[in-house]
Amino acid sequence: MTKKHPLIEASKVMISAGVWDVLSAKLAERAGFHTVVLSGYAVSASHLGEPDFGLLTQSEILDVARRVCRAVSVRVIVDGDTGFGGPLNVVHMVEALIQMGAAGVILEDQTWPKRCGHMRGKSVIAMEEHVAKIRAAAATRDRLKPEFIITARTDARGPLGLDEAIRRGNAYREAGASVIFVEAPESEAEMKRITSEIAGLKTVNNIEGGKTPILPLERAHELGFISVGFVLTGLYAATKAIQGAYAHLLEHGTSVGLEDAMVNFEEFGEVVGLEAKYALDEEFGAD
Repeated sequence: MTKKHPLIEASKVMISAGVWDVLSAKLAERAGFHTVVLSGYAVSASHLGEPDFGLLTQSEILDVARRVCRAVSVRVIVDGDTGFGGPLNVVHMVEALIQMGAAGVILEDQTWPKRCGHMRGKSVIAMEEHVAKIRAAAATRDRLKPEFIITARTDARGPLGLDEAIRRGNAYREAGASVIFVEAPESEAEMKRITSEIAGLKTVNNIEGGKTPILPLERAHELGFISVGFVLTGLYAATKAIQGAYAHLLEHGTSVGLEDAMVNFEEFGEVVGLEAKYALDEEFGAD
């Protein structure tokens, strides 16, 4: 098991890893994460080869979520984007996620088609429209699974300013959200205002190369964030590793020299549970 930061070990701050398929979720679980976030950005990139520009459908993200929830025992928080419609679409999505065993959903107040929270050109719906979606999600949660986590995200900081983002954060909490997520604050001072002026639990999203400064975990905890997400770190690391491996193959014509940068056949078999399948095959296979 990976050695953990003292604040994580003491459950002072929750840290979540972003995943995009069953394999990445299994790797996060093996590393010792208790919570993973199924990122719409990462699923769009890995399954469609497209940027997070509102091209992913509700059916596609639910299909990936179902397979991830079935494969791991850690908590799976699913990026629900805007809910893919109005309150009825949100109810349908929350019902499906609860049925498959997901631990929570993230719902944002962008217009559709949405785009990554750190991209330019964002716009948001009226606050009252998203309040209705959060109320619908909360009512479904209360009816089916009270511990289900509803994270209400606002992207208002970019197009409308921080004051409006804070106003929306408080309104979404009053509507029944479990956690408030203001996307893309641009300074530590803004992050401090978010934790000071919005009631309830707050989370922050760390995107390497994005708009929000990535603070030491101690400082995020001091500011009052209860959770910190690194939702694209794994995707970016995997992309760089694969790029390097493929470039090495083309340059050298062999994988010799890549040993320290990759797992081998036996090690990968451990990740996907090869020995267990051997045993199952031997138990039920023909003599």
